[in-house]
Amino acid sequence: MNNRQLLRTSRTLAIIGGSSLFLWGALSPPASGVLQGPPRPPKPLGGLTPAEQRLFQAGVGVFAELEAPPDGLGPVFNGVSCAECHRAGGLGGAAENLGVARVTRIGGMTNGKYTDLAQVGGPLLQSRSLRELIRGYPVPGEVVPKEAQFVSHRITTPLFGAGLIEAIPDSAILALERQSQPDGVHGVANRVLNPDTGKTEIGRFGWKAQVSALHWFSGDAYLNEMGITSPVFSHENLPQGKPIPKGADQVPDPEEAGPDIAAATDFMRFLAPLDPVPPTPEAIRGEAIFANVRCTSCHVPTLQTGANLSKALSNIPVRLFSDLLLHRMGAGLADGIQQGQAAGDQFRTAPLWGVGRRPFLLHDGRANSVDQAIRLHAGEALSSHDRYLRLNPRDRNAVIEFLNGL
Repeated sequence: MNNRQLLRTSRTLAIIGGSSLFLWGALSPPASGVLQGPPRPPKPLGGLTPAEQRLFQAGVGVFAELEAPPDGLGPVFNGVSCAECHRAGGLGGAAENLGVARVTRIGGMTNGKYTDLAQVGGPLLQSRSLRELIRGYPVPGEVVPKEAQFVSHRITTPLFGAGLIEAIPDSAILALERQSQPDGVHGVANRVLNPDTGKTEIGRFGWKAQVSALHWFSGDAYLNEMGITSPVFSHENLPQGKPIPKGADQVPDPEEAGPDIAAATDFMRFLAPLDPVPPTPEAIRGEAIFANVRCTSCHVPTLQTGANLSKALSNIPVRLFSDLLLHRMGAGLADGIQQGQAAGDQFRTAPLWGVGRRPFLLHDGRANSVDQAIRLHAGEALSSHDRYLRLNPRDRNAVIEFLNGL
């Protein structure tokens, strides 16, 4: 075992073995917010081959690893490991603490056209920097620039069952796009350019379905959340849009040759969904009410994966409660941020499996209960929202019990 492997092992044990200490340098715990001990160990999909089991376990170590400056961390970043932000309900989950796992996106308009404001640090700000490690480090964390016309907080999405979502055929998503729905509901797919393949694909991950595949999701997170470049994402983010001072970034690009991103992808691909809570009679009744008020127009209960090289992902019913399409959600939730073909008021239908194990809901974490999140729905969801509010308290509680058990 080489020095890097030994260091990785010790860092991984710190995340998943019970210690909350950082084991390298002088990096303090996250600047705001407190993580409550190690996350629950992850569970792999059933039916994995021995080789897939090994890939998953190797991915656990990489996903939990604390990154350091010799690994390419920085110069600016939002987190020091994937596990720092993916913790709620277990390793790979959603945001557990808003002070740790909520980031800021910015955008603006120039000559009537949307811009990511890359010239001043957009579209995603990195609020921390190696100044936390190196006294006198010349690059501070980023702040919202005056040029930003749109500012949106975003919380971490859960990754449970992500491989099953990736394995749902584009044709299944596009079939839902073509369906006629009542109440003015019309979901549209976000067609995005995959930097890995150079092809336009159907987005399915992220708050605006702006990412189509898990390997892309992984590489993007390494760059934009930890500042680690890779063969596809090979250029450092420029802090606040300004050149990095000479000597401030001493690890040549690409800082990660690809194996770590591939291992993190394997972890996500083979990570099982959370087990649902055994339904009570009230929860079963709540599911029927949920359908009657037509929440299932967007939150489609089950999609199915197609043929896949992995038997564990092949032709599997996926009870995610999402159509993976974009819907207009009204002015109250609109954030103005455009991603791919998603407009400022469009968001992907959030999958609801595991929603009861999440402390924060909606794209910016403003809701901390299922009931509050439903009450903030508008736009295409307004008719269903109104029918939900007209339910008597017992029926509303049955819907909430059903959703919290998914």
